[in-house]
Amino acid sequence: MTSRYHNSVIEVVSVFNTGMCSQFLSTDLPKLVETVQHNCDIADARFAGEDTLCIYLLKMREYYRWRTDASLNEPLDSEQLGNWIQHMEMNWEEMESQDYLPLKLGDQSYDRFDNRRINEIINPLGYVYSGGLGRRNQPVFFLGQLENVETTANCTVLISDKELARNIAAPPGMSHRGYIYVRRDALRRYLAMQIEEWRLSRKNEAMLNVMAHYGFDHTPDSALETLLDREQENLILHEIGERIAEELIGEGWRNVIKNTKDPIHELKLRAVRDNLADCVTSLPAFLSLRDQISLDFYYANMTPLRREMFPSFCAAYQSAKSVGDYRKLRNVVVQGRKHWLKMSRELVSFRERNFQRSKAVDIEYVDRLLERCVF
Repeated sequence: MTSRYHNSVIEVVSVFNTGMCSQFLSTDLPKLVETVQHNCDIADARFAGEDTLCIYLLKMREYYRWRTDASLNEPLDSEQLGNWIQHMEMNWEEMESQDYLPLKLGDQSYDRFDNRRINEIINPLGYVYSGGLGRRNQPVFFLGQLENVETTANCTVLISDKELARNIAAPPGMSHRGYIYVRRDALRRYLAMQIEEWRLSRKNEAMLNVMAHYGFDHTPDSALETLLDREQENLILHEIGERIAEELIGEGWRNVIKNTKDPIHELKLRAVRDNLADCVTSLPAFLSLRDQISLDFYYANMTPLRREMFPSFCAAYQSAKSVGDYRKLRNVVVQGRKHWLKMSRELVSFRERNFQRSKAVDIEYVDRLLERCVF
């Protein structure tokens, strides 16, 4: 797939043939899948219950589709789903106290977070692996078929499609050291859920524009794949923006996230970084290319928290849509970049000052600082 950002951001360097076969695949791959899924199950056993009941059930519903290979458009039987959830919870109770396992490839064993060395072995064979920490420092693992590899100036983008092992939570994009991982299957499932939600409510005008543009009412399957290709590019832009944002903020940002114990604070801190990232890459690209559909989808899928923290963007977007003048929106993006960077650095500075003395964080002060982040 040729990227719209080919000349400025991304260079496609190779496409692996997932049909490649070797003695390694026939002897080691089934065990590798089993080990990665074992580690995913242990992580889920320990952390899946930390979500609210509503979020937990939504995740389990999507996870059930993946585990049973159910069609994204197929209605689910409530009784079967309920029985399956009960069965999974019983398995997790048995697994919660078990240990994570190293990944064995040939005669060598590798730590579950040693992505670089594991991928050096399995990437040429058409597979990709990632082990990292997600929200609330929850372990996130996946093993998938490698579709292709792209490079930017300072990182490698590994793109997978079919997934062989995964957690209940499946973030479509992740960044770890010199790599960006893009999970097309997870992104496809996320997009399908968004479309299904819109069809039930039909309240989001921006999403209505997206649905009409891609032809979801006439050819939903092909429309989803076309939307997937577009949003894959936009996801890569966002992940690149996150890397640039953390470089601009300076050392210490990851420690701010890692050492934040309050879940609401963590969500707000991640929103600060995400807003900065998008003001650095995604939004300028949409506006430069006059990509109205990507802009509509971006606005339609902003979480309530991100809208609450970035009201100036929401107002400027609505104004631009009504009068057709995007100059104010461009200015908001430029000023937003300055604002989010300034606030990010203040948050890092506060964390460094406090944690030199103690691990305790002044919750009230952080609340006030996060209130000032609203722009």
